[in-house]
Amino acid sequence: MARKEFTRAIKVAVIKRATVDGKTFCEECGALAKRWEIDHVRPDGLLGEATIENAKLLCTPCHDEKTAQDVKSIAQAKRREAIHLGVRKKPSLRGSGFPKSAKAPKEALKLPPRRPMFEDA
Repeated sequence: MARKEFTRAIKVAVIKRATVDGKTFCEECGALAKRWEIDHVRPDGLLGEATIENAKLLCTPCHDEKTAQDVKSIAQAKRREAIHLGVRKKPSLRGSGFPKSAKAPKEALKLPPRRPMFEDA
């Protein structure tokens, strides 16, 4: 499904709605927004329409926080949909590995003392 972008007219209307006395404010936290994004109130991935009612001007920190929440919500919705449709998780290809063996006692690991290769005669 293709992402639904806002039209230019909607973006202009949202910017006008968030601008007071020539200053643009975040519609979430109310702070002066030097850098901002226009975001879907209901995420596009959760069937949010690209309408002026579903658009909000957010400062960068608010947008980042909302995007992180949206990503989680969309992933959860996709998992629910997959379960509803009967899609199963792929089985793990990793086996249990080799069985663990008992460790040899340390005395068995000791090597006999080395003899010199050439003896002085």
